[in-house]
Amino acid sequence: MAKNPHYFSQLAYVELLSTNLDETVRFYTDIVGMDQTGKDDNSVYLRAWGDYFFHTLKITQSDTKGLGAVGWRADSKEALDECVNYLEEIGAGKGWIDADLGRGKAFKFQSPDGHKHEVFWDVNWLRETGEKASIYVDRYSSNRRIGANVRRIDHFTYLVAKHQYAKEKEFWTALGLKNPDEVRLEDHIPPIGGLWTTANLSHDIAIFSDPNLEPGQGIANHICYNLDSREEVLLALDYFTEKGYKSVWGAPTRHKADEGFFFYIMEPHTGILLEVYACARLIFAPDHGPDIHYLRDNPNDAWGNTNPFEEMAKGKIGGLETKPVDI
Repeated sequence: MAKNPHYFSQLAYVELLSTNLDETVRFYTDIVGMDQTGKDDNSVYLRAWGDYFFHTLKITQSDTKGLGAVGWRADSKEALDECVNYLEEIGAGKGWIDADLGRGKAFKFQSPDGHKHEVFWDVNWLRETGEKASIYVDRYSSNRRIGANVRRIDHFTYLVAKHQYAKEKEFWTALGLKNPDEVRLEDHIPPIGGLWTTANLSHDIAIFSDPNLEPGQGIANHICYNLDSREEVLLALDYFTEKGYKSVWGAPTRHKADEGFFFYIMEPHTGILLEVYACARLIFAPDHGPDIHYLRDNPNDAWGNTNPFEEMAKGKIGGLETKPVDI
């Protein structure tokens, strides 16, 4: 039997660090519409109604804002062992950590510009019962139309220092992720960013260079949750606006790089943007891409002028007025 050319099956969860756990949890439950599935002394676990694992978002109380870790499920138990051996071989491994509420033991590793990740195999599936149960056997929770009502986790994006993307590209290629989209300044200059996917989504993770960052200063940018249609994205933004939250870069628009229809909201206590998103393309061919996008064409925005890259060039880290977060 042919062996899968990758170690990971999917992006499983993201852990965010919050300086106000209660307010961040309130934002993601009451406003975003996610379910709280667990809690311990320092963290709260959440997922969207269309997610299958115990959680896709972990919020941890911290003195600093930012990223705790990005969690990946291995493609199999054997793939986990192979992945750990490879990560230790290249010096990216950081050791094993104990089981958590949503998963078994995990292996910590670090991507080239300093972002923290975890990979595991044993996972806790959660099929709701009672009022949260669904009549659909393939839904593990019912769609109860709460808040912005996001359906499932989609992807995570982080930024790296100038000239560091080449190392990230080599790293994720070796781990078996596909690279359907790449961003360049010019063809004779190394790429400055790209999208990376484990399977069929346009991307599980996106990585872009920020000229304002020094090596090892990489920052988390946004976590993305998916909806089924553009109309739902518009209704979600209307709901956020009613609750006092404004789209960070103005009106909803469409990415040129992956066709996703989107807007961003800032959650202040983590400093991480939330992207609400729908209708991105899917990638099925194992040898597709990368399709090349040029920074001068604004790959972020096909319809308007929402251009965080242009803002980065003006000295704004992450394209924002204030620095988002350190990892």
